[in-house]
Amino acid sequence: MPSPDALDSALPVLPVESIGAGVDLVLLHGWGLHSEFFRPWLPHVLSHCRVHLIDLPGHGMSPPVSPYSLSAMAAAVARSMRGIAPRYAVAGWSLGGAVALRMAIDFPDAISHVTTLASSPRFLRAEDWTHATTPHALELLRGGLRRDYAATLAQFFELNMAAKYSPLAAELAALGVARPAVSHTALDDGIALTSGVDLRAEIANIRAPLLAISGRLDRLSYSQSSAWLAAATGGTHIDLPHSAHVPHLTDAEATARAVLAHLQKDSPR
Repeated sequence: MPSPDALDSALPVLPVESIGAGVDLVLLHGWGLHSEFFRPWLPHVLSHCRVHLIDLPGHGMSPPVSPYSLSAMAAAVARSMRGIAPRYAVAGWSLGGAVALRMAIDFPDAISHVTTLASSPRFLRAEDWTHATTPHALELLRGGLRRDYAATLAQFFELNMAAKYSPLAAELAALGVARPAVSHTALDDGIALTSGVDLRAEIANIRAPLLAISGRLDRLSYSQSSAWLAAATGGTHIDLPHSAHVPHLTDAEATARAVLAHLQKDSPR
């Protein structure tokens, strides 16, 4: 694996939108999406945080990276934050959670706290990792996003928000078109990247305090994987019984309370 320094010179600087004042908190979205989908959650954390919204490479307003790898994505985000905050917390949703874990491993001096939202150190099922989804589920999502981005996003949120989807449906639809749809190249490269993520052997290297938030109804990133992640790092696991794959939207206040409490923990330097 290339070192972060070796990757750095070839990486773009990603656009960063910084909002508010307080503890620096970087928010990283999931595969095929963009950072606008954190927008409804921001009022719950802006009283204590300066939030930094960053589209992952190849998504929204951000250019792609080459190679399209988890290490390159993490290094691009870290490079983009250097002139903004020397040290910050990072919270990642789904694939963004894996990027956050990679950042905590590769850039320990920059990351004060790490939170995963409906994420996992490994996304695909294996003989020694049963609490994960199948390649078929990811392929269905990729195919839908390629064919009809807006309709597939609507279906994704409806499935993962149940009764709480309807009140937010119009807002989510507007957020979906607020930034460019993910490119087909990023979708295709992203499914290969997501399918290959396996950070289990490196998790013990994380020094930052870790919080893993899961939704008990999630069928993409299972609650058991978040529990394993927290146990392996000496971190904290919070399982929201009525949430699925978007806990920051279905249980916005509970997710925010947990994240803000986590940010109060002492972080080793």
